[in-house]
Amino acid sequence: MIPTPEIVDDLEPIEFVPIPSSPESDSDTHDDILVFTIHDGAQVPRQLWGDHSEQVLAREEVHQAYVRERDWGANLVAENLARDLGLSGYLRVNLARFILDFGRFPGTSAIGEGYLTRHSMFPPVEHLLSEEAIHEVLTRYYDGISKVLTQHISTKRITLGVHTYDPLNATGTERPKISLVTRSMEYQNHSTIPPYVFDPLFPPILCEATSDRALTYQILLDLEKAGHHTALNYPYVMPEGSVEIRAQVWFFFRHLRRHFTRTFPDTRERPEYQRVWQMLLDVTRRSPDSEQLRAFIHRYRDAPLGLDKVFAKARKAYARIQEFLGTHRHILVEDFRYAPERPSCVGIEVRKDQLCWIDPEMCEAEPTPGAESFAKEVAGIFARSVLEYVEHKNRRALDQREPDLGGRGARPSSHDGSSIGNS
Repeated sequence: MIPTPEIVDDLEPIEFVPIPSSPESDSDTHDDILVFTIHDGAQVPRQLWGDHSEQVLAREEVHQAYVRERDWGANLVAENLARDLGLSGYLRVNLARFILDFGRFPGTSAIGEGYLTRHSMFPPVEHLLSEEAIHEVLTRYYDGISKVLTQHISTKRITLGVHTYDPLNATGTERPKISLVTRSMEYQNHSTIPPYVFDPLFPPILCEATSDRALTYQILLDLEKAGHHTALNYPYVMPEGSVEIRAQVWFFFRHLRRHFTRTFPDTRERPEYQRVWQMLLDVTRRSPDSEQLRAFIHRYRDAPLGLDKVFAKARKAYARIQEFLGTHRHILVEDFRYAPERPSCVGIEVRKDQLCWIDPEMCEAEPTPGAESFAKEVAGIFARSVLEYVEHKNRRALDQREPDLGGRGARPSSHDGSSIGNS
């Protein structure tokens, strides 16, 4: 069949999809795990093209983009995975990926920009929208998705992002049936992350792996034992704009802030420190206030009119945080890399042809006869692996205590108003 996007007048770009618990499940036991999908949405807001929406979406290049970009079957796997984990549901982006890709940095893409380096909006859709419409899409939908995802992810210890990918590489070789993705593309290629991607205080080594290796290899081994060819960080790794990489940066700066404010509780309410933490947590650079401070500190630009003294204080606050990180780097970075409380973020790729039959030339797609049974099987393996890991991790955590850097004061709440998208 020829699938078509759903044009909606009132789009909810992301929603929590509830799942009735099975009789043997305890939905309260594993509330520190999040399952989500960001690329299997099918909805398009009518407001983008108004009365011309049907004609625009019927254009060959637009329809091809919809079929090509969608992670067909990801929602089916995520639903089964959440159920087998005993969760009350999973988080799903409804907005179609060819309109906006939340797994990339916000903005439009340069001509010829590659698949892993492009931004959240790319041809052909970005060329069919006005500058005002692009701004509206990013503000309403990118920021909206970011806000909701942050609310869900902020207290989680394990996040499982479910995706599906094409059956073949560009060379024509067959891809593994399943791949687990846990490494940064920039770190993979250059053993570092350029300072313009995130704040230079972020230690690139933390992007060597976004997940505890014990979890990653537990899942991989169990899938292989069940006869499912599974790869790790192949055929590609994570772009820096992915949710998993952004989350690692965000989690680390919250970890740094917690230790810093416990050591220096008098800084917690000081505006200059709040301004710096907001900048560090703005991992997708959507905050204009943070961008101004970033330019002042790192690119030596003048402060906005009337804010010279405010920005000068913030620069001193940043230097103090930088010194603190340098002094306690072993505890704050090296110990954090392997700490039981460090969140694990795993990207899961399942081959599309296991779930859906797709003809990219004819723009046709429909579920395969065995899609439901395959999704249930692999989701069950994932769930058993994760739950076994969690049980072991809980036992290990009892034997380890969080290091004390000498500070006093209550730990800040995890619901601090910062965001995976903008702070």
